[in-house]
Amino acid sequence: MPFQIFVSYARNDDLPPLDGEGKGFITTLLKHLEFHFTGFGEPTPVIWRDRRAIARSEQFDPIIEKGINDSQLLLVVLSNNWVHREFCRRELELFQKRWRAEGDDAVKHRIIVVGKNHIDPTARPALLQGQEGYLFYAPDDENPNRFREFFVRGKAREEFHERTQELAEDIWRRACEHEQLPQRATTGPTWTPIASSGRKIYLAKPAADMRAPYARLVDELRQRGYIVAPPPDADIPPDASAKDFIREALSGAELSIHLLGDKAGWAPEDSEPIVPLQLKQAAMADSRRIIWAPRMIVDEHAQTPTTAERDPFAVLEKFDHKLESDTVDGSELSAFAQFVIQHLDKNVPPVPEIEAIEPNARVYLYHRPEDTAYAVAIAKSLAERGIQPVFPAFEGDPAELAALHRQELAECDAVVLCWANAAEVWVKSQARELKNWRDLGRDKRFACRGLVAGPPPGQRKDLLVQLPPRNEIDVVVDLTQFETPVPEALDPLIRASQSPKDAA
Repeated sequence: MPFQIFVSYARNDDLPPLDGEGKGFITTLLKHLEFHFTGFGEPTPVIWRDRRAIARSEQFDPIIEKGINDSQLLLVVLSNNWVHREFCRRELELFQKRWRAEGDDAVKHRIIVVGKNHIDPTARPALLQGQEGYLFYAPDDENPNRFREFFVRGKAREEFHERTQELAEDIWRRACEHEQLPQRATTGPTWTPIASSGRKIYLAKPAADMRAPYARLVDELRQRGYIVAPPPDADIPPDASAKDFIREALSGAELSIHLLGDKAGWAPEDSEPIVPLQLKQAAMADSRRIIWAPRMIVDEHAQTPTTAERDPFAVLEKFDHKLESDTVDGSELSAFAQFVIQHLDKNVPPVPEIEAIEPNARVYLYHRPEDTAYAVAIAKSLAERGIQPVFPAFEGDPAELAALHRQELAECDAVVLCWANAAEVWVKSQARELKNWRDLGRDKRFACRGLVAGPPPGQRKDLLVQLPPRNEIDVVVDLTQFETPVPEALDPLIRASQSPKDAA
């Protein structure tokens, strides 16, 4: 049976524009997905949607019910219209019933949310809460209480295309899992897994005119294992908590990077706009500021695009005064990106002596029952590196199981959380258990507290991989793109260090 996706949507979300030019949101979205599927190659997911323009009776349509029963994935196009449509909620309930035997976590894994417009999280059905999904809108720069949609009057903006490709890649990878096929890279060169360097960089959220350079810097930093804060998919709160959000993101960052165009960005409640706000918060946190204010800037919104030359220092003065420790750069973007990477390479923080995992060490591979197959694959790869894997037990008296778990945490040389299909809350709760080694009855610290993130990928998993709890996890290995881990991919665990901050 092919990998089928049932699309749950409200018909009003697919209305074409009044002038007759262009298609509706649903039709455009699905055609783009089908185009990407064709480019990815086999397997080709099949999209099921109800196209019939007929009124539904009170009895649920058996054709719809069959479509749900034959589908492995539910794509919910969440909107104001969807929330208020009884039949849309009924589709969600039937899909939950179809896969209930696998457990609630498995049902949630089979649902992807597409946010057409902003919905209050409390208005979502319980099954859709906790998943941000793929948002086709963003806060408006001028008014944070309003949202800018990526599809307007039958026309797709640039962000629409970017988000659609991300969604298509996610669905296609799930189709590969269903068919038990290896996942090939969908775009770009073959990706090599790297562990997070643990080095945190504050990359200031930009105004609208600096979004493209911001995305470029995010890629440059992440490709080299740096932690980008705030997370690129997290927005500064529009209320009075904005300053606390920024201060928390600045905490532990080596430096802050600020991209200055002509706009100051939107302003949180009772605050100044986000560009000067972040500059000033970074100064108060004694963060070394690297400021990019390009001399040449193109006004692409003018009727005839024009290029203006600017004084980088004068640009900075529009938003905040220059500090003695500031570095202000006015070069073009590629040169600035290269400068940032070279600066970080030259200014590597001193690394304390580390306690590495020794050959024949016992490593506790903790995982959920649904991830046993993946944990076995990790164990085989570690065994090829001379490491002795230790598994938890899942069958027996609950008290005895808990006692054995505590014993392994107390005696094993290192611990690795294996995360593939388990829920995010399990990973976070287990990581928290590792925070204080003395509380576990140990006589010394772990050689390594590791996290291996396996497939399937997802936004919430990516967030935890990029920003792991540093007081609880020493090293992260991101293998979400690889069905089977190769031994060398786990070398970062073998070389893992223990931060002296965790000695307390």
